[in-house]
Amino acid sequence: MKKNNFLYILFLSVLFTACDKEDHLTPSNVGRDWFTIEDSNDPVDHAIYQFYTETGIPVFYNDTIGEETRFDHWGNSYTHYEILQFGSSSLGGTETPNPFSSYELCPKEDVVDGLEFLREEIVPVLPESIKITSFLLLKSLTPWNPAVVSNEAFKGLNTVLISRVSELKDMSDAERLNMKGAIFNAVLATPVSGYTEELAAFYQATRSCYTENLYGCAGWYFYNRYGFSDPRAVGFLKDPNPSDYGSMPTEVQDVGMYIKAMFIYTPEEFEALYGTFSVVMTKYEIMKTVLRDIGVSI
Repeated sequence: MKKNNFLYILFLSVLFTACDKEDHLTPSNVGRDWFTIEDSNDPVDHAIYQFYTETGIPVFYNDTIGEETRFDHWGNSYTHYEILQFGSSSLGGTETPNPFSSYELCPKEDVVDGLEFLREEIVPVLPESIKITSFLLLKSLTPWNPAVVSNEAFKGLNTVLISRVSELKDMSDAERLNMKGAIFNAVLATPVSGYTEELAAFYQATRSCYTENLYGCAGWYFYNRYGFSDPRAVGFLKDPNPSDYGSMPTEVQDVGMYIKAMFIYTPEEFEALYGTFSVVMTKYEIMKTVLRDIGVSI
């Protein structure tokens, strides 16, 4: 009986000691929302906060967006750095954890120019169906494969990278429109890829022009072996150049060119440029239908 009483007292002692230790535990903050922007006395950070309150979209000019002290299973403290995730797959392309050889962050003095560009050119056109987790402003962006990944904009896992921000203030209207098109291509490529039936018809419009697959074929084959004189005749938004020994667009590039064109040209301007090319106009109407279904006002 004495032995049982001893064990009971020992059990209660351990229980109370454990409870006392738990009272001193601190939360790990693992559930913290890193994409909530707080106000600041710094003029640039305050401008970012104002943009956030207006649009609900956080904007960063550093790929490391926060840090906090955490504890491992043994109670040892360490510093956790929250870093934006770039890797993504677009329009059925190969998933790449790091599609860039290098990138340069946007200088702080150019951030407000980037915010104004987003406020004037991008946010008003964003469809409600597209949710942007964040924007990261960059000075430059160098992809491993420039033929596949744009050096102007890219949609990562939890951010949209926008390059050339430092150049915005000196860009011509045409250059700014091209930037706008590149950003929307990055944002819309993935939702567009879900329209498989429409894209099949889009690709078939070009494939029906020749028995060989024209997508990605060498320029020499296109002009000399296949006998074409103008890529626009088969639905590519590419000016004729028989001296070009590069390749015709791939499927992904073809779709991207049409998405960009939707934001670079008005329907009247596009008609004036390409109206005599029936295949181009067929593909244009398909892409316009897809983007309108997504919610883009065109």
